[in-house]
Amino acid sequence: MAEQSVDLRSTLSILRRHRLVLTFAALAGVLAGVGLVWLRPPMYASTSQVLLPPVQQSADGVTPTRDVNTEIRVAMSDGVLGPAGQAVTPPMSVQALSKRVEVSAPTTDVLVITSRAETPERAEALSRAMADAELAYVTRAASSLSNAQTEALAQREQTLNDSLDSVTHEIRTAEARKDSEDPSSTQGKADAAAIASLTAQQASLVLEIDQLKQKAVTSQPQGAAQIIQKASPAKRAGLVTRSILFSMIGLLLALGIAALVLVLLGKRDPRLRYRDEIADALGSPVVASLRSRAPRNIAGWSALLEDYTPGAVDSWALRQALRQLSIEVAGAPRRPGERGEGVAHPPSITVVTLSDDVRALAMAPQLAAYAASVGLRTVLVAAQRHESASALWAACSQGTPEHRPGLQVDTRVRNGSDADLTVVLAVVDRTKPELSELSRLPKSAVTILAVSSGTATAEELARTAVNADDAGSRIVGILVADPDDLDRTTGRMLRQERTQQVALPSHLTGVPGADPTGGNVSGIRRRPR
Repeated sequence: MAEQSVDLRSTLSILRRHRLVLTFAALAGVLAGVGLVWLRPPMYASTSQVLLPPVQQSADGVTPTRDVNTEIRVAMSDGVLGPAGQAVTPPMSVQALSKRVEVSAPTTDVLVITSRAETPERAEALSRAMADAELAYVTRAASSLSNAQTEALAQREQTLNDSLDSVTHEIRTAEARKDSEDPSSTQGKADAAAIASLTAQQASLVLEIDQLKQKAVTSQPQGAAQIIQKASPAKRAGLVTRSILFSMIGLLLALGIAALVLVLLGKRDPRLRYRDEIADALGSPVVASLRSRAPRNIAGWSALLEDYTPGAVDSWALRQALRQLSIEVAGAPRRPGERGEGVAHPPSITVVTLSDDVRALAMAPQLAAYAASVGLRTVLVAAQRHESASALWAACSQGTPEHRPGLQVDTRVRNGSDADLTVVLAVVDRTKPELSELSRLPKSAVTILAVSSGTATAEELARTAVNADDAGSRIVGILVADPDDLDRTTGRMLRQERTQQVALPSHLTGVPGADPTGGNVSGIRRRPR
């Protein structure tokens, strides 16, 4: 099967099988989210608000509508960002400041300016500078004077202020000299006259400066823009709250990405995981499904042979498997008067397993141990070996042949054996499944294949079945080790048999299933709707 169709059941099965990967992905997502918060903590934010001037009526008496988006674009333009960036220390460029400032308009007349920085002082300074720059820009734009006129007034005012400072300095110098001189002297009278002239000049300069300021004020429209909220105290989001938020986001993203990758890879996984798929690949039914006890070393295999006792579910599954296999052989022997009297069984069974499938490798020893536990004199023959099963072969070769009462273990068939059941184990290479060793042994009554869920492809199973058939040992049944928890199939009926089954009612109210003949296959009337 080159590509399995993925439905909800198979998707859940894929995710369940890789739950350790998903756990690591979730942990990595949480750590990434928390690490991002602590490596790049949230900035401090300060907010100021600017009230825009009212919209002036046009010449025909129509009051236009203010475009809020235009006002926001103006506040984020170089004309506002440039002066604001130069007003802070150290200065900031327009590009850098634009990344730290956000402007919004809750109403058509108010702009909310939010500035962010690494320190609270910096954030407040940026917010204050932006509000001042926006206010200055709006004020200039609403003035009746042109930009050139406004700049000329400012230059004239600066010149007058410089002259006023110079005159004031001269007056103070002359007064200092006068205090040390005789008022009736020529020098004293000259200084007094100079002070009077400078004082008159000072008054003239002050008057002219006041006139310039008045002119600038009268050029402004009624209801000018103003700052209605100065830069608020800078605050930032709590690190704990932000860490929790980002860790949850990282968790969801990591789980989603990992699940997507696992499902895509699992979709192309050719290994068979459901019993119906395994049965269809071989054309033989599943005679039993049970949990494996797969040791990893010699001591573990010896312990399995000595003390393995299946639970009630697995015991019943093995009992049914022996009975079903006995049907394949007419007149299957029994031992009257012993505990195994009611257990129907064939005289011999060959169990074929694939290499590197340790769970399926345990099926033959478990079957032999169960048979011995119910009173059948059983011989387990490790006939055809493979390097992947070397620990089991070593356990079968060492020690006494009888590992438990009623169970003998050997690596070759002994002549003259009076065993009730002989279990022959053959491990074949999954790439080249040859059964050469079995050709030199007495032919068993039945041959079955032991395979664990999700370890073999349909091609590997088919090659094994062909080679077994060529060796004169047709595979009549399958033992499935550790079936998938989400597998709701049985493998007891092949695909052709399943297609001939009548569909069950879809509801308990008696709605019948589909019938190819058009009849009511359930025999139950529909409930009136």
